[in-house]
Amino acid sequence: MRIFTTRAAARRAINNQAVKICHGLYTDREPSPRELAEIVSQRWPDSTLDGYSCAHHYLGHALTFPLHFLRAGTMASSPYFRSRRARPKALGRLNGINVCNPLQATEIMAEEDAIAFLEAYFAGRYGTSQMEGHMLDFQRFPQHTRCVLENTILGADSVPERNLTRALRPHVAVYNNRYIGPYRWHLLLKEHKVAIEVDGYAYHQGENRQRFEIDRQKLNDAVQRGYKPLHFTAATIEHHLDVAVSQVLAIVREKGGFLTPPWQWHHYWRFQH
Repeated sequence: MRIFTTRAAARRAINNQAVKICHGLYTDREPSPRELAEIVSQRWPDSTLDGYSCAHHYLGHALTFPLHFLRAGTMASSPYFRSRRARPKALGRLNGINVCNPLQATEIMAEEDAIAFLEAYFAGRYGTSQMEGHMLDFQRFPQHTRCVLENTILGADSVPERNLTRALRPHVAVYNNRYIGPYRWHLLLKEHKVAIEVDGYAYHQGENRQRFEIDRQKLNDAVQRGYKPLHFTAATIEHHLDVAVSQVLAIVREKGGFLTPPWQWHHYWRFQH
């Protein structure tokens, strides 16, 4: 792709020989969103992707127009991108495109979308420590960012784990991806000595003999250390979250009725007679 920045480019655009991106920037054809992000990163090296554009790039999703950029100085207006004036925090480069701190990108995202982005980006056992590293770039957070952080579940590996964590949090303190001895558990209720695993059916279908053995010893180890281990399927969390929460709280509080057998309520048996 050819890039034009001289006055002659404007004449090319008038004659349909160039595409105007913004004042002073033309190309010989319409760029893709990714191509334009790379061009802007080169032309304005102190600019970064912002908002949804930055979030999509961090997660490896395709970029779309209009792109969103962040820069301390002004940028020309364009039908291909939007920009806001702010100094990028921790300006970095990811696959040839400038990016800002992921927490800064959430400042212009809807709260629900910002939470979903951070939970996906900071998933896994190192999510909490990675987030703490990014937080060091801020002396204080805007109110919007504080609300996002308060409602973000860090460190969980999957959506069902996050949903169970979010449902339990109003009642008990929940920690994600924590160790009991040598074994890592999805959810840990330390104060109540309860350890929880949330597994999908597909995961166990592909389980080899070594994994099968480890999972049984993991269960025994937790019991030996004084924990109450609980297992839920991802389907139970998806379709019967209230049932799972009630059972956990009944065990934590050591009171409440026993759960009826799953064939009486689980959706797996819904269409069977």
